[in-house]
Amino acid sequence: MLSKDPIFIHAWWRSGSTYIWSKLRENESRRCYFEPLNERIVDLNVTAVEASPKIDDTRNLRHPDLQKHYFAEYAELLRSGSLHYSPGLAYQRYLLLPGQADDQLRNYLDGLISSASAAKRRAILCFCRSQMRSAWMKQTFGGIHVAQIRNPADQWASFKSFQLEIRPNFAVDMIIIALKLRNLHPHAFVHIEPFERFAQDLAKRPSLPTELIAKYFISHFVSQRDCFDVFLVIWIASALQAVACCDFLLDIDLLTTDLDYRTTISRWFDSIGCSVDFSDCSSPISSELHLHSPLFERTIEDAANAIRSGASSLVVTDPKVVKKRLPSLSPLSKRILSLVVGDE
Repeated sequence: MLSKDPIFIHAWWRSGSTYIWSKLRENESRRCYFEPLNERIVDLNVTAVEASPKIDDTRNLRHPDLQKHYFAEYAELLRSGSLHYSPGLAYQRYLLLPGQADDQLRNYLDGLISSASAAKRRAILCFCRSQMRSAWMKQTFGGIHVAQIRNPADQWASFKSFQLEIRPNFAVDMIIIALKLRNLHPHAFVHIEPFERFAQDLAKRPSLPTELIAKYFISHFVSQRDCFDVFLVIWIASALQAVACCDFLLDIDLLTTDLDYRTTISRWFDSIGCSVDFSDCSSPISSELHLHSPLFERTIEDAANAIRSGASSLVVTDPKVVKKRLPSLSPLSKRILSLVVGDE
């Protein structure tokens, strides 16, 4: 791994990814792209991204205070009309297998990397929608790949409170992802009966707008527990691929609580020529879910069983590699993934 190689950070919503991105962004020798697959990119313009970020916005999002707009790094490509972002990049091919062709995504990401290189900056791409495409990206671009993981209980708690307070469409986005994954792999969510009934009914009316359908689904067909069940299947499949194909595993829970782990992470980033100060990392810990209750245990067992059987076609991974990396995960993440791959 060379100090000039592009770095790919593969994370998911509400997993501390904005914190990691903001810390990497502090060094001017890097060009750190915020969420390159964010659907909002299609609406960006130069005036907006060159404006100062609003402090209230960043605080409402529970993000670090920023000196520059989230998407400031995109200004040059926006100005030249050569960004080549398409709305379908966010969710249309959310699962992409190594060897599959996706010229649109390849050209778009190559443009980001080339733009940074032309400016003599090191490209760092910090994703929230890439974990189920991370193996494809590694095969296509090489570079250095980091899997960023947050335990699903705390991630879900942040996800749920955030959607209630700030962005109600978060759950809609997740259901859209699940519907697209189910179209490719019909048995992936069969154990979640309300979702399955809805998806079967939806198949009879394919002309309806997906976002409208997802909103209706959340409002009338499922409970928060059902949504968590859907989320957990996607979390497991995403984590298995990212952990297996990455060059390094970054667990945000351990980065918060374990000083020795924080030192190890800092040394690794130093070793690739990318020094970062993580001394102020503080990922909130939720007490909302009863992590050892019979209901929670049944939920994670159902999701693990689904991954091993009907949802196995969603998984792009190497179980042997995942097993070796389980000790680098926080207890809950380790426990859930070990149900799928074993821990021996």
